Amino acid sequence: MEKTENLIVNKTIRFVDFIIDTLVYLIVMVLLVFVLRDYVDQYYIRYISVVVYFLYYFLFEYLVGQTPGKMITKARVVCNNPEFRVLKLFIRTVSRFIPIDIISYLFFVRGFHDWTSKTSLIRKQ
Repeated sequence: MEKTENLIVNKTIRFVDFIIDTLVYLIVMVLLVFVLRDYVDQYYIRYISVVVYFLYYFLFEYLVGQTPGKMITKARVVCNNPEFRVLKLFIRTVSRFIPIDIISYLFFVRGFHDWTSKTSLIRKQ
């Protein structure tokens, strides 16, 4: 039986998650740019990268509750009200695009995208 510790994940684990997820995202984008280089004008790659970034976080967190970084650190996204899970994960993902999200961890344990979506990140044991 899987035991879950209901503690909000600390800043160090969140930072590790961020680094791993950024590396995975960058690898995906490099591969995608390589595949699309003859078919898509380089100008449009920026828009494709935004869509891929959104889909990366939204689909992983929706389908398995974790991104690859969170899988490695055994963290999981939880919603306070599972009835609105899709909406909350959508808000969580869109909030990542707001510039203050990345610096919100300097001042708070929960990031801006956690606060706006009313979600939390917990550790699985």
